[in-house]
Amino acid sequence: MKAEKKSVTLTVRGRTYSLRSEADSRRLEQVENFVNSRLDEIESQFGTKTAVGITEPRLLMLALLNVADECLTHQQNLEKVEKRSENLLASLSAMLDEEVEQIELMAS
Repeated sequence: MKAEKKSVTLTVRGRTYSLRSEADSRRLEQVENFVNSRLDEIESQFGTKTAVGITEPRLLMLALLNVADECLTHQQNLEKVEKRSENLLASLSAMLDEEVEQIELMAS
C-alpha cells in the first residue's frame, strides 16, 4: 500500500518550499539538512578560491552538478557490486552442481 502524500514545507537557505511528499518527516528533515549543508559547503569552497561572491543560481547549479556526480558514482559502484555478486553466485552454483554430481556418483 502506497503512503498518502501530504503537504510539507522545507526551508533551504532561508527560503521555504511547499511540496507534497510521501516521505516521513524525519526523512524530509534529513533531505533539508543535506541540501543546506551541501550548499554551505560549496559556497565556502568557492569563497576561499575567489574574492568574488557566488550568485544563488550558480551555487544551486554547482550543488546540483556535485550531487549528480556523486549519484552517478554510487550507481556505477552499485552496478559493479551487482555484477560481482552475479559472478560469485554463478561460481557457487557451479561448485554446488559439482558437489551434487560427486555425491550422486558415490551413491550409485
